[in-house]
Amino acid sequence: MFKTKAKIRQIKFWWHLIGAYIARYKLRLISLFLVIIIVIVLAIKIWPLVTRSNVVSIGYVGSYTIENIPSLVLSLATNSLISYDESGKPAASLASNWTVSDDGKTYIVFLKDNLRWHDYSAVTAQSISIAITDVEINAINNKTLEFKLPNPISSFPQTLTRPVFKADTFYGTGEFRIIKISQVGSVVKKILLHSPNHQLPKVEIKFYPSEQQLLEAIKIGEVKSATILDLQELDTWPNLSIEKSQDNSQIVTIFINNSDGLLSSKELRQALAYAIDKSALDGHLANGPIPPNNWAYNTSIKNYDYNLAKAKELIKKSEAKNIKITLSTTSELKEVAKNIQKNWQDIGIEVEIKEEKNVPENFQALLAIDKLSPDPDQYSLWHSTQIGTNITNYKNVKIDKLLEDARATSDEKARKQLYEDFQKFLVEDEPAIFLYHPYRYKVTYKNAQDLLSKLPKM
Repeated sequence: MFKTKAKIRQIKFWWHLIGAYIARYKLRLISLFLVIIIVIVLAIKIWPLVTRSNVVSIGYVGSYTIENIPSLVLSLATNSLISYDESGKPAASLASNWTVSDDGKTYIVFLKDNLRWHDYSAVTAQSISIAITDVEINAINNKTLEFKLPNPISSFPQTLTRPVFKADTFYGTGEFRIIKISQVGSVVKKILLHSPNHQLPKVEIKFYPSEQQLLEAIKIGEVKSATILDLQELDTWPNLSIEKSQDNSQIVTIFINNSDGLLSSKELRQALAYAIDKSALDGHLANGPIPPNNWAYNTSIKNYDYNLAKAKELIKKSEAKNIKITLSTTSELKEVAKNIQKNWQDIGIEVEIKEEKNVPENFQALLAIDKLSPDPDQYSLWHSTQIGTNITNYKNVKIDKLLEDARATSDEKARKQLYEDFQKFLVEDEPAIFLYHPYRYKVTYKNAQDLLSKLPKM
């Protein structure tokens, strides 16, 4: 009892002492408290700026949702089941190998050994998140996926190049993990990635609706590295490093509306092709719809070399009079459009340039950059049944048959011959004018090169 009373007296003593101290020095204590709060707030604000030296920002042009972000963009975070080599042939990635049934409708894909998600759990067939329209997908066992197609499609492995994540998560298989995805509505604006290896920088991937907006972001330092089509004046900036490369995955093309009353004439379409001086184009000249490094490329298809006399002869043969053409294009290709306008005016054609933000529903001629698939299958672009993707409204029974046969056979030699014939007849008909595979320029701030050099190749 005595000890308890002594303890209570001791507590009361300290309570009164602390109260007296607070009463005497309350202004000092309040000031100290406010200073601590201010320091904490400033630290929260300044810390991201201090640590930003270990962050690299990479810019891309495009408007994507979470479901359709390209594999290239997410290559730091995860892999695909199958990838493609530079010649357009499928190669192993997370898959070690795959087989195709005799009827071409069933693909069996086998996973590599010892694969792990970012949460260190095993990559199994059951844990992979993948959905493909009109395809039945079954996990046969932990390491085997079965894909059942309604029809044989030899280019199906191309569908398996999309990024793979663990079901219901953003756990991938790459060296970097997705920490945050910022969206406006359904459109992805920024992705933040961290690596468990603290020697590697953090990565911000930022998306811009147009190349012009990406250029502005580069100029103000919002983006430290990006690959662009047009350097503008950036090639004179001393603090930037510039790497030039040829982009065979894209082709600059004039798509011609074949259902247009004027441009339905094959002779006139050929005349337009012959009238273009390609010597000033910033890229590798294209002869057809398939790039020269692709395994199915036809080396002997028709060339439309600059020939004004031939162009005028074909116009006369077409019997077209007082020709007027509206050439639609995007802002990034406007200078190219102006050169084409001059070329066509040289053969007596009146040309109006119309700038568009997106592919218009109706056009006469459309100058645009087309993204090529690594597989030579171009069924969606040129087959007469493909309303919506066959934007030229092109119809040719022979081309239809070649595309159908080529995607229905898995024999590579037979496919190659079919695609060579496809290129030959398509270019002769010239439903579109294939101009060039553009040069691309990788622009990087020199003070960010050391950090970027630590990243795996994207």
